[in-house]
Amino acid sequence: MDAAAHAATAHSADQENAQFLFLAEVIPQLVWITDPEGYHTYFNQHWIEFTGYDVQASKGTEMWNNLLHPDDRQRARDRWNHSLSTGDFYEIEYRFLSKQGGYRWFLGQALPQRDVSGAIVRWFGTCTDIQEQKEKEEQLRLREQELTTLANAIPQMAWMAEPSGHIFWHNERWYDYTGATLEQTQGQGWLEVVHPTYIKNITEHLTQAFATGEAWQDTYPIRNKEGDYRWFLARAVPLRDEDGKVLRWFGTNTDITEQKQLQEQLERSYSDLEAKITFRTLELEHQVQELRRRLGEA
Repeated sequence: MDAAAHAATAHSADQENAQFLFLAEVIPQLVWITDPEGYHTYFNQHWIEFTGYDVQASKGTEMWNNLLHPDDRQRARDRWNHSLSTGDFYEIEYRFLSKQGGYRWFLGQALPQRDVSGAIVRWFGTCTDIQEQKEKEEQLRLREQELTTLANAIPQMAWMAEPSGHIFWHNERWYDYTGATLEQTQGQGWLEVVHPTYIKNITEHLTQAFATGEAWQDTYPIRNKEGDYRWFLARAVPLRDEDGKVLRWFGTNTDITEQKQLQEQLERSYSDLEAKITFRTLELEHQVQELRRRLGEA
């Protein structure tokens, strides 16, 4: 390569480097660069503003790890060493210490840049603040924990499902009643203990509810561990986040066998009463006609 070509190549490389550094300062993430061995050579201004350490103080192989929460350090070091030794994409969630003294959650990611022979020449990494996402996840976890505690205390059988409708949890009363395990009844497996006559109707209504996010209600018999069926009123409502997105479904099955039997008794009694009234009416009409006949003969 002659001097002119070499100068042109160097100029192009300088331009690419300048463009990268410009983008690294514009994007909201913390940006960093290391050599192939993991020695940090560059941090953008967001890193400096968040940690309080300038580029010179942050250079090296361990400074970044020392700013992590103690519970995250070994896990992060192991994951980073794995990427350095294999060239695999680096991704991890960890907590960084801010200059104010508090920790915030970040998603750390890094990709290797390779030369024409495939050898790694440097790593480009970013740290994206996910503190709000983590707080929402923790709030959801606490809400689910509260729901689980409540669901195990109520007299009904209860269940939870993913937004798609895949059931992943039942309370203890479900297992006590059906005698089934989670493995047998998760997903669509719970339909195995529902009376076959009602499965098609239930599936259609539930599919519509999961697709539209509307509350669901139905009644059908569920088989107990002795093999007998009892009637249940089933209800399900969506648990949503602050934006209205469905996060989970929460459902209950309330035993209404006694009410169903009472209703059937009342319906039979009503039918019997109607039959008796009809019979008595016909009897009276016959008597009236007989009386009219006799009066006509007199």
